[in-house]
Amino acid sequence: MVPAQPEGTFEHAFSGTRFSIRDTAAGVWQTVERPRESQTLPVSYVIGSGSHAFGYLAQAGDHLFQSPISYYTNRHAWDVAPGYEESKKPDFSRPVTLECLACHSDKPLPVAGTLNRYQSPAFAGEAIGCDRCHGLTEAHLKTPVPGTIINPEKLSGAARDSVCEQCHLAGEVRIPNPGKSFLGFHAGQRLEDVFTVYVVAQIPGKTIKVISQAEQLALSLCARSSEGRLWCGTCHNPHETPARPAEYFRQRCLTCHGATVAAAHGAPSYDCINCHMPKRPAKDGGHTAFTDHRITRRPEIESAEELTPPAELKAWREPEESLRQRNLALALVTAGTENHNSDQVIRGFRMLNRLDTVFSNDPAVLTALGTILLRGKEPVEAERRFERVLQQHPDYAPYQVNAASALLEEGKIAEATQHLERAVQLDSLLEQAVELLSYVYRTQGEQSKSEEIMARYRRAMGITLR
Repeated sequence: MVPAQPEGTFEHAFSGTRFSIRDTAAGVWQTVERPRESQTLPVSYVIGSGSHAFGYLAQAGDHLFQSPISYYTNRHAWDVAPGYEESKKPDFSRPVTLECLACHSDKPLPVAGTLNRYQSPAFAGEAIGCDRCHGLTEAHLKTPVPGTIINPEKLSGAARDSVCEQCHLAGEVRIPNPGKSFLGFHAGQRLEDVFTVYVVAQIPGKTIKVISQAEQLALSLCARSSEGRLWCGTCHNPHETPARPAEYFRQRCLTCHGATVAAAHGAPSYDCINCHMPKRPAKDGGHTAFTDHRITRRPEIESAEELTPPAELKAWREPEESLRQRNLALALVTAGTENHNSDQVIRGFRMLNRLDTVFSNDPAVLTALGTILLRGKEPVEAERRFERVLQQHPDYAPYQVNAASALLEEGKIAEATQHLERAVQLDSLLEQAVELLSYVYRTQGEQSKSEEIMARYRRAMGITLR
């Protein structure tokens, strides 16, 4: 049951969209309204601690979608969710994938082989559980003594830091290793045993990113001078929230700086954090300020962000040698596509081409190559890659859409239609599949089929035309 939420309405001027939130006996409902259509879906889950904001997962059938709106507790106001600020059509079409839920829930229960379908209930545990930081708990439950469970503080180096980084190091892009998923990480491993995080240099004076605490801390003089001893657990106790934060964290600072703080300050403040770790606006945080973990000695002057050229992607830590070129190439393609950086996409494509024979059955590599080839007007070569992926995963709807897209470019309408019909059969709420199949039916003169499939999709997604 979703806890009570404040009701309200607000306008998103950029898109001309009106949002309303109703808390009823039947649950919480959110509505998106534009001149020609409206969409209403129930909210099934609330995510976030509420320290800054709450996010929402809307549900249609057994599918979860991200709500385009959030409630900002620091402002006591509804507004669009981070990432929707400049959306021309904010709605409930963004699928909630495992990557989204990895750090916002305990044990998501996806329907195997699907993009955003989940069992009922969708989670075995909603709040973050013990095993997220302490590893698999079965042995400890059988014999609850020290040594039968992982204590992150007792780990060393990358394994220790990875426990926190799994959720506090988003980077620019994360690339899973072959056959791995983001939920495959367990305390005691290095992140790179499961996925590689790629970052870009954080430039002084810039706004920070929300999920970049590990990056920021690594930049601090405190961390760099500690020779690896300083880590998140040096200052944070994840099992408690301090009642008096200023006093609590001052004591953490004094464990290292007690002998020098008086000499360095004419009139020492009793709030170290306010001066050295101030809250700064986060560029991806929905107009919310977050604590800057770079522990700067003096306040920084904001610099003009638009004057900074795109920074180079770099692995936070390198994966094993055999995966370095693969993971970097996929990171370049992913980041380049998201940021409309053609140079990165081209570089990644060239690297992947050289790896094509080494990773000839790797779905991620084949899909990336096929996608770029299709955009480069090479549908035949794209189709070859997409079909090789389908041979391994014939029941994954997005892969059926990829193959259909290449076949349409080749003019093979009948074959493309078969793939799209199969995609919709596998996932009736995969928007790209539904819209593309509707378009194909319409261009082939099958207007009734085109209208029927769109009407069925709209009903399931709570969309009403005006």
